[in-house]
Amino acid sequence: MKIELYLVPNDKEGVLLKKFLERNKLPHKEIITKDINLLRKATQSKWRETLISLLKIRSSSSIHIIEGFNPFDLKQLLEHIKKYNPRIEKDFK
Repeated sequence: MKIELYLVPNDKEGVLLKKFLERNKLPHKEIITKDINLLRKATQSKWRETLISLLKIRSSSSIHIIEGFNPFDLKQLLEHIKKYNPRIEKDFK
């Protein structure tokens, strides 16, 4: 499993996401960006209009996107990790 944080500067949602990852000791790659095209590419949505921080979670079988600070989705992520104990990569490109 790979976790990427696309952090938009001065985004409150991004600050909360970063604190969540740090508090739960989840290794992740942090990408700081104001580039809407990079966010569109990460979400595979050419219609994205807003600059909001997000998490991209890649596993061997799927890709999940959590846009902004969504407590329900983040709780599900923690439950998945607790239940299946996936190996979370620390250093990746």
